[in-house]
Amino acid sequence: MLNFRKLKQDFSSSLLQEGKDLHDKKRVLSAKILRLDEDTIRFAAKVMGGYENTYESEIEIDRFESETIHSNCDCRYRFDCQHIAALLFYLEQNIDSILVKFSKQDDLDPANKLDTALLATIKEAETKEEKRKDNNLQKQIISEYINSSDILSSSLFFLPEEENKVTKSELALIFNSAAIEKKQKVVEFTLALRIPSRSKPLNVANIKNFLEAVHFEEKIKINSKTYYFKMSSFNEVEKEIIRVLSASARFNENLNNERAQRIAKIDIQIFGDLLSKIHEIEMKNNNHRSLSDLSEDLPVLPSIFCSNLETPMSYSFSSAFIRFEIEYLQPPTSKLLLTPNFVVDQNTINISDANVFDCAKPGLIYGGVYYKFQNHIKREHLKNLNDIRNMTVPEPLFGTFVENSLPELKRFAEVKNLDVIEKFVTLPFAQILQARCELSYLDGELEATLFFIYDGIEVKANCTRLSYGNISKFITKEGILARDLVEEGSIKNELFQDFLLNPESGTYITKSEKKIVEFMTEIIPKYQKSVKFECPQNLLDQFIYDKTEFVLELDVSQAAGFYEVNLQVEGELNGVKFDLLYDCAAVGRTFIELSHLRSNSRFSKILVLDLEKLTKVVQIFDEIGIKKLTNHKENRPLWSLVGIEKSLFKDLPIKFKMSHKLIQIREEMLGETKQKPTPIPSSIKAKLREYQTEGCEWLEKLRRMYLNGILADDMGLGKTLQAIIAIVQNQIKSNAPSIVVCPTSLLYNWQEEINKFSPKTDAIIIDGTPSQRKKIISKIKDNDIIITSYTLMQKDIDLYKEKVFAHAILDEAQHIKNRQTRNAKSVKLINATHKMILTGTPIENSLDELWSLFDYLMPGFLSTYDRFNERYMRTTGKTHTQNIEYLKRKIAPFILRRMKEDVLKDLPPISEILYHCKLTDTQKELYRSYAESAKNELTKLVKRDGFAKVQIHVLATLTRLKQICCHPAIFAKETKEVGDSAKYEMLLELIQNLIDGNHKTVIFSQYTKMLQLIREELEERGIKFSYLDGTTKNRLQIVKDFNGNPETSIFLVSLKAGGIGLNITGADTVIHYDMWWNPAVENQATDRVHRIGQKKHVSAYKLVTLNTIEEKIVEMQNRKKGLVKKVVSCDDEVISKLTWEEVLELLQT
Repeated sequence: MLNFRKLKQDFSSSLLQEGKDLHDKKRVLSAKILRLDEDTIRFAAKVMGGYENTYESEIEIDRFESETIHSNCDCRYRFDCQHIAALLFYLEQNIDSILVKFSKQDDLDPANKLDTALLATIKEAETKEEKRKDNNLQKQIISEYINSSDILSSSLFFLPEEENKVTKSELALIFNSAAIEKKQKVVEFTLALRIPSRSKPLNVANIKNFLEAVHFEEKIKINSKTYYFKMSSFNEVEKEIIRVLSASARFNENLNNERAQRIAKIDIQIFGDLLSKIHEIEMKNNNHRSLSDLSEDLPVLPSIFCSNLETPMSYSFSSAFIRFEIEYLQPPTSKLLLTPNFVVDQNTINISDANVFDCAKPGLIYGGVYYKFQNHIKREHLKNLNDIRNMTVPEPLFGTFVENSLPELKRFAEVKNLDVIEKFVTLPFAQILQARCELSYLDGELEATLFFIYDGIEVKANCTRLSYGNISKFITKEGILARDLVEEGSIKNELFQDFLLNPESGTYITKSEKKIVEFMTEIIPKYQKSVKFECPQNLLDQFIYDKTEFVLELDVSQAAGFYEVNLQVEGELNGVKFDLLYDCAAVGRTFIELSHLRSNSRFSKILVLDLEKLTKVVQIFDEIGIKKLTNHKENRPLWSLVGIEKSLFKDLPIKFKMSHKLIQIREEMLGETKQKPTPIPSSIKAKLREYQTEGCEWLEKLRRMYLNGILADDMGLGKTLQAIIAIVQNQIKSNAPSIVVCPTSLLYNWQEEINKFSPKTDAIIIDGTPSQRKKIISKIKDNDIIITSYTLMQKDIDLYKEKVFAHAILDEAQHIKNRQTRNAKSVKLINATHKMILTGTPIENSLDELWSLFDYLMPGFLSTYDRFNERYMRTTGKTHTQNIEYLKRKIAPFILRRMKEDVLKDLPPISEILYHCKLTDTQKELYRSYAESAKNELTKLVKRDGFAKVQIHVLATLTRLKQICCHPAIFAKETKEVGDSAKYEMLLELIQNLIDGNHKTVIFSQYTKMLQLIREELEERGIKFSYLDGTTKNRLQIVKDFNGNPETSIFLVSLKAGGIGLNITGADTVIHYDMWWNPAVENQATDRVHRIGQKKHVSAYKLVTLNTIEEKIVEMQNRKKGLVKKVVSCDDEVISKLTWEEVLELLQT
């Protein structure tokens, strides 16, 4: 129809190129026919130009002559522009589709009526367009076919197993030896593969792609063939090469240069390390071979080639070593010259002729053979060789060289021509090196000049100011005296770290006030035995060196439970705050700024401390509780005597004296002497076991000495009975009531125990409304024992502040383990003559719990929390071990802990049984999806807010995972269905087996909703059971009914409500349905059954789902079990708090 070649002749070549570029970039939009008649056709389009501008372009063409009649564009050129040219290119490609689209317009202008010729043209265009579409469709199908065929034939998803077979191969590294010979810093290399199916080696065309394919275990095409390499394709040496190259090789990023992709580079040092590693592997592999097995030819270093595959790298079994030849240069100037050489296979070579790798494990290449240096030769040795080669040793240093340097040199190298030095007599310097340090201080600048002293010969430390007359003194009639240059260097480094050296004067200088103070307070005291410091008076005036002496006398006091401290402080520390001195000892600060003695100098007077002695003094004073360093007397509680013994004061500036009477009291407190115990009151209605009697005597001993303690017996050993006896024994001497604080669930249990064992004792429970409680508390002097809960104590503490109790007993004292809780703060305000803690778990998670317990019993006994934390929780290694051992000794007199297996020989054994099951498919999918989404959400929160601020979210997430393990019905579902929970089905089967075996079983769960599910199932099956949770009122009656009724075989108990304070010896089986973080909580629950009065063998089951958080909790529980033993008895490391890494581990699916 149109001749576009003719139409383009109206445009210059540059405009045509610009137009084609616009067309190729698809910048021609909305092209259409504006008018079509017998002779002409007019086109219009929008063309996008530069800067995203859009131009309206039109062209009218003579249909028969293919000539432009008229064109216009709203760009600045108006017509025949690049935009019109772009339109022509577009029309050339799409004229048929534009004609067809034009002919199908519904609103075709009457002026554009199509005559017969036009209709024929349109028809022809339609035919062409249909053909074009058909061709395009076929091209698309062919393209899709090729693409799909490629994927279906190569993707791992679609290949049969045999097609994914790993290609076995040998790897060769060919390095450019010229780079090493020229001492360049990088080595170029190529890689080649020897594949069994190929007769010739295969050069790796793209090293980077090859290494990535091996690393990611992906297929790779080399020379049009596909291979599948993994690390298992290669041997040990080749794997090492791949690892090193993957980590350290540098690649050419020019993707258009195929040859460049074949070559990579690596640093010479890393290449040297690689050769050393390969040599090491080969030597190990050949270690079993005798010399007779080895051929005369040098062995080949596997996989390494020089320049081409025909030249493998050989190596030697013998190591390279260094040989020094000593040469004596004749007078007039006597000198020694040291010439270093390398020795390889008995050949001596100049150090310049070898290609050395000064890497971590040095080696060299000589004559195409790789030699590894002897193991004691390091990179630093090789770097020093040129300095030594250029060095001559003058005669005044002969003594130093022969006596000190030569023996060390022989450790690293062979030394020849030793006979040249035998003619000289050298004298070793065997004394401790002494030094003298001259100090000057002017205008805030400290200048130091150091001299070393050898048998009266004084030599300046820095060589820049030496004179020959000075050094010639080392040549004596007896021989040439040695200097200890190494020790001199060590002393200079220690004394003048961060000082500036003036090279002209040879002096050390600093203007830093901090550095001057450090020098005077730390350096001088530390080195004054070996260095004589000569300080000017104007500098000494700023510093006072502490020589304080203490007199410490301890005697009995008139105040019960106390002893008298008489402290005298003679010296500069008198009046200094003790806390300030403690802080200095804690952080190693060797001075105190005496602000009250300020002068006009740059800084105030400084008191320099002897920390070696003062640290021990501070620890003793802190142990006693001394708070001020003045001449004074004060009373301190007897418990602060525990760690004080005469041996502590050896070599300390303390004159110590303890009165004979106080020594006796201390010995009694530590159990070293015994007193006759008070008989058990006749009003006690119980037959005590031997260990319970001993416990009562221990409590009485503490009480007699006004000391307090922790009765930490194992669960079920009768701690409550021993505490009641202690109260009753004390009632004879005191008219004041005693108070018991316990969990709410144990209030009535305590009252029943008191009524049972001491019926004459009047016990009252504080309960009811605030007004009712206030009325009861106002009249407590009429009662013997007051029983309240931790919750009510928080609310009523103001009512107790003016009360003084004979005894204050905390039961289940883990409720105050966190020192910052309201529980802990409120009970510590109780006024009592004697205090006692009852707990089966003195420490559950961390040592700071122990501090909180003793802060209630004897405030200050374990010092302040910060000091306790610093000493026992932040230290590590040997110091930590020593501190923990000391802590054990210190608290031992105040903790009594007996285990059931040690004291109840007649208590039947307990079997702990783990029952495992796998999640059902329903649980597994729910668990996996929730764990993954929760992990992602928590990760975002931790990144945004930090781990410490998202603890509540972490706890909620882990709880939900535990619930899924229990039963989806307590997680998300409204109703339970058969097959929902594997653990639930396992429980029901276990229950039936236990009932058939006539066992009575207690089932503990922390989720009341789970207990409700089990309850409904038992009701449906007609199984008689008892039930107890936090809402239950008549707890003791329910327990009594279960113990006494043989028809009731199951007891469902909420772990928090019934895990403590109950006696369920009627059962012989315990089932822990779900996991608790702390094993102590589960043990407490089990001890409701396994306790005094139990006659049957007890079985304790834990139900655990595999591959879930529950399995990981069991592992964490096992780590926690050692904590109580560590401090109260013995054992290993303290358990750390849950970390973000541990949380991520728990969320793994």
